[in-house]
Amino acid sequence: MSDIAPVRAAVCVSLHDVAPPTWSRCETLLAALAQVAPVPHTLLVVPDYHRRGDGLPPWYRAALAARFEAGDELALHGFFHLDDAPAPGSPRGWLRRRVLTCGEGEFAALGRDEASARLRAGEAWFRHAGWPLYGFVAPAWLLGAGAWQALHDSAFTYTTTHRHFHLLQPRRAVAAPCIVYSTRSRWRRALSLARNAGLTQRGALLARLALHPDDALHPAVVLQAQRLLEKLLRERVAMTKIGFANALGAALAPGAPQIGGMTTSDSAATAPPTATPASTSLG
Repeated sequence: MSDIAPVRAAVCVSLHDVAPPTWSRCETLLAALAQVAPVPHTLLVVPDYHRRGDGLPPWYRAALAARFEAGDELALHGFFHLDDAPAPGSPRGWLRRRVLTCGEGEFAALGRDEASARLRAGEAWFRHAGWPLYGFVAPAWLLGAGAWQALHDSAFTYTTTHRHFHLLQPRRAVAAPCIVYSTRSRWRRALSLARNAGLTQRGALLARLALHPDDALHPAVVLQAQRLLEKLLRERVAMTKIGFANALGAALAPGAPQIGGMTTSDSAATAPPTATPASTSLG
């Protein structure tokens, strides 16, 4: 585990798929986490979830505003959370975009222009709501080449993939293992619980706990997530993703010490990672 100042070993707790139709389940998860400790969260907000056209109802706006005022971060999580790009043309593409992610990997196959348009629409939605916006996380963590290009053209500070935390300005990536559950079937839940029970996250500068609304429907998942958070907090400080991004950015400033094998002299931009979905069907 790294003890390099000014970045402390951290844990980021994120709640995905935040939208009006999922909010009651989100509240259940937030209440369960609060029983462990009053940690800050990063709420990954979808402006028009599944193209339902819910907008920003007053009750929902007030709920998110209260979370923001309490110290949570609000980040952009796609715009529709729906993969409406042309159908995959290969068995591998079909598996990746239709089976593993249930057609929700919105940014998996978008071209640069369309990806940029949706990022701008998300920025406009946040401006209308009056909330600052620093981070973007693609649904299912799937970013195709066009989406990566759009992100690098944008003003976003960071993004995350299934295995890494990516600073976008400057371009740096650090390993950030993610604890996540797949709950769409009984066997997936059992596999997730068994896998996550054995995770230690030792040696990683950042550990991540990513929860989805339907996790709230399964008491065993909620209980394990509580115990894992309790365990992580014994050795890590809880941060929002923008909090970690700011700490990491400061550590990468000229003259800062080396972190995770990266130095400030290493200024070459890295190629976008391959768009590989997580082992879950969720994003």
